[in-house]
Amino acid sequence: MISMNTKKYTLTATCPDQPGLISSITSCIAASGGNILNLAQQTSVDIDTFFCRIEFAVINEFAEKEFAKSFEILAKKFTMKWNVYSFDKKQRMAVMVSKTSHCLYEVLLKHQDGFLHCDIPIIISNHPDLCKIATEFKIPFFQVDTEKGKQAYEADVQRLLEQYNIDIVCLARYMQILSPEFTRKWENKIINIHHGFLPAFKGAKPYHQAWHKGVKIIGATAHFANEDLDQGPIIFQDVKRVKDTQSIKEFVAMGRDIEREVLVEGLKRYFNHNIFIYNGRTFIIES
Repeated sequence: MISMNTKKYTLTATCPDQPGLISSITSCIAASGGNILNLAQQTSVDIDTFFCRIEFAVINEFAEKEFAKSFEILAKKFTMKWNVYSFDKKQRMAVMVSKTSHCLYEVLLKHQDGFLHCDIPIIISNHPDLCKIATEFKIPFFQVDTEKGKQAYEADVQRLLEQYNIDIVCLARYMQILSPEFTRKWENKIINIHHGFLPAFKGAKPYHQAWHKGVKIIGATAHFANEDLDQGPIIFQDVKRVKDTQSIKEFVAMGRDIEREVLVEGLKRYFNHNIFIYNGRTFIIES
């Protein structure tokens, strides 16, 4: 039974695969007073690399600095990259939008229901249209002026992100191309929803393109945005089968449903620390 004084942590670790990893990691956690609640691990045989995600709880006091010192000794032994996250410390996410509301609503509703373990202190847009939604959820809304040029408006965005101590950015159908400089500054910290099952049907009106090509499935992709925009590491994808009897309007409606689901599933995995990035690709270790 977990007491009221219990604090929860998540440890992530990755290193070259070798014997003794699980026993060494779990022994170190136990020696620090940790009780393991969930352990998920896998080895990618193609790159001979071990990935591990462990949730553990500690009753009463937990000396995080002392644990870090002891675990770092272990990490050096196994050439391990690792992090430990406290459940009590939520990351702060900015949501960037344009005129389309379905993804924004889904993110805010799922956050309100506790599905997304984060804080959302700010919404940023290049249009005023969705201000009423921000007001509904009591979140500050800022409109940036894109007419004065990419460098100037991205500087405005950066100031807002710094002012509100933002850790991660969600592009909830934000219809502006970010500069390579901006995405490099926020490398693996910008999660985008692509209105298609990458890499097909780039650009405008993807569902129209899909309909005219006679596709049999449509989908959406949550991924990290990089300087190639829609070519960043993929986090989560899903598809639905479509029939030739369905119209473009029905394609769009189905596509929006998938986008909503895929975006929040991608964000959930980020905040739950299920995502490992290795040489530009993701490995998702489900808890």
